[in-house]
Amino acid sequence: MEEYDVQITIERAFKKFPSEKPRLISDNGSQYVSRDFAEFLRMAGLQHARTSIHYPQSNGKIERFHESLNYESVRKRSLIDLEDARRQIAEYIDYYNTKRLHSSLYYLTPEDFLNGRVDERFKVRNDRLYQARLNRIEAKNAA
Repeated sequence: MEEYDVQITIERAFKKFPSEKPRLISDNGSQYVSRDFAEFLRMAGLQHARTSIHYPQSNGKIERFHESLNYESVRKRSLIDLEDARRQIAEYIDYYNTKRLHSSLYYLTPEDFLNGRVDERFKVRNDRLYQARLNRIEAKNAA
C-alpha cells in the first residue's frame, strides 16, 4: 500500500464510524513515516503508534487477525479469481467483526464493543446462566 491508499482507507473508516477516533498502530513502512502522513494524522486527530523494527510480535493484533483469516477462511476455500477472493475475504471480515466470538473480548464480538452493547450482552448471558442453573436444580429435585 502507498501512503495515499492508507489515507483513503482511514477516510472511509471515518465515514463509516464518524464518532470513533482510534489509535493507529502500524509498522515502520514508508507509507507510515512520511511527514505528509504525520500531518494527515494530526489533522484527522489520530494518535499514531509505530511498532518496533523487525519485531512483528509488537503488532500482534493484526498478525493474529491475519492468522485467523488464513486458517479459518483463505486456506479452507478455493479462490476462483481476484473478485472471488475479495468477496470471500469481505464476508469473513464481516463474520469476524459481527458474529465470531473472541476469547480476548470475553466471548463477545468486536461489534458489541464498538456499539457499546457489552453490558447488555453480559446481562443476557448472566440471565441465561441463572435460568439454566434454576432448570438444573428443578430437574434434580424432580428426579
